Amino acid sequence: MNQREKLAYYPHLLGQSDKIINQNIDSKKGLEEYLIIMQERANIEENYAKALINQLKNKITRIENFIELIRTEFKNQIKETLYQQNQISNKIIDEIKLLEETLTEKKSQVLSTRMDYKLKSRDFEQSAILDMIYQHSFDVPEDQTIKQICKTQYISIECSKLKKQYQLSTIAYNEFLDVYKTKMESYLIQMEEFEQTKLLVHKDTLLKVFLIEVSMYKQQCQEIEKFNEQIKNTNIQDEIENFIMKYSRPDYQPQQIEFKDYCSFLIREIESLRSQEYHKLTDIIKAYSETFQTIFSDIVLKNNQQSIEQKDVDNMINGESIQGLFKFFQIHVNSIWNDGQFKNDQTIIELLKSSTLNKLLWLIALDMLADKNNYRVPNSQAYEIIIKWSQILINFCLELSDVTPLRKLITLSSLIYISVSNKKHYLMHSIKNNNIFTQSDFIEANIIEATYDGLVEEVKEESNQIEKIKRQKINFFTQISKVCFTLLIFNQNNIIKNYSEKYLKLLRMAPNSVQDLTYQIESYQQL
Repeated sequence: MNQREKLAYYPHLLGQSDKIINQNIDSKKGLEEYLIIMQERANIEENYAKALINQLKNKITRIENFIELIRTEFKNQIKETLYQQNQISNKIIDEIKLLEETLTEKKSQVLSTRMDYKLKSRDFEQSAILDMIYQHSFDVPEDQTIKQICKTQYISIECSKLKKQYQLSTIAYNEFLDVYKTKMESYLIQMEEFEQTKLLVHKDTLLKVFLIEVSMYKQQCQEIEKFNEQIKNTNIQDEIENFIMKYSRPDYQPQQIEFKDYCSFLIREIESLRSQEYHKLTDIIKAYSETFQTIFSDIVLKNNQQSIEQKDVDNMINGESIQGLFKFFQIHVNSIWNDGQFKNDQTIIELLKSSTLNKLLWLIALDMLADKNNYRVPNSQAYEIIIKWSQILINFCLELSDVTPLRKLITLSSLIYISVSNKKHYLMHSIKNNNIFTQSDFIEANIIEATYDGLVEEVKEESNQIEKIKRQKINFFTQISKVCFTLLIFNQNNIIKNYSEKYLKLLRMAPNSVQDLTYQIESYQQL
């Protein structure tokens, strides 16, 4: 039987193995032919299976190549889009950097001119202090006083120039800041638009690749239904947005710079002394001292009036009567000292805030009532109310750098007390935590005011210049001693010692007097 005949015969052998074996059981040759045919059949089936597998591999390879081609195309598209946008973004970034550099430069100019102005103002303070001392001291030659005045005037002119430069640089900065904000907003909008476009490109690309990968995987996945359920439960949009880092605006927003004129307790005190404001206040208080005593006697000692009608309050305020204002303050102080109710507290607050004179009138009323009671507050409720009003006064003085009422208050605070377990608890301990009392400009302003009081104190009874000089030195030595020991309540000994030494030398005090006072200050122990 030839090969052709064998192949034609194969189909008839399928399922006929038992029959053939039975027919050829005695024939060895027939059995051998049967085995040969079955072996050839197995070989054909094996080759067929290999051909199918190769065909599947080729198909997978073609799919993978196709996907890689698509990936490459996506990558090239993204590169081109991002390159174009990055070119524009880089230009915008350069412009933003230039804006920020200009803004920083203008801000530095503001800070520099402000510092120059501040330093020159401090020079003016020290020079103006010498002015005051030289003009009122009998111990300084006239030509030296004139020279010092000229120096102060020159410094004042320089200070005004620096103040103007500071003002102009502040205005220039704030004007440029408006331009900066407008341009920056435009740049940020463009950047946001670019980033949004990039985000869309990335999302579109990732989504396409994702779908292709899913399609490919589905062709190979045996658990298609399970995979479909997983896809269905996945929010592709959220996953992609979480994957992509989004652009966000910067948090920093530069603010306008406010022009602030140089202000300190010391400069405010110098202005008050130069303008005779302080001198006028002291003259008013001296002139009305007897009137104050009469009003105090009528309200407190005779107990004639413990309240006041609103119409009378309005008349006093509108008329700006010093007698009326003091009467109003004395009723208020008497009320809080004796736990009474005072229905015009808001009016008192407005009056205290309005002027230095009103603050001093209230403190004089408190001093007179405290003195009558040997400075002992009757109970804790009254003491707490006095603390509250003292703090209100401190806050108002701080707002205006008003040292004169504070000098009066800290003196009173070392006298007014309440007895707790047979021990004196002074008001100064309750207001001591205010940082204002340890500020260098506050300390120096107090000493300057005390120095002025000593310098202008009358010495008419002295017959000649030498005696006048001696008397004047005694006067301001006494005043400086008082204020230094008052300031020691709130400050370290060495700080007050340094200030006292500085001013005693400026006032040309004898070395032994300087040494004596500084030693007492060093040895002082706080209560």
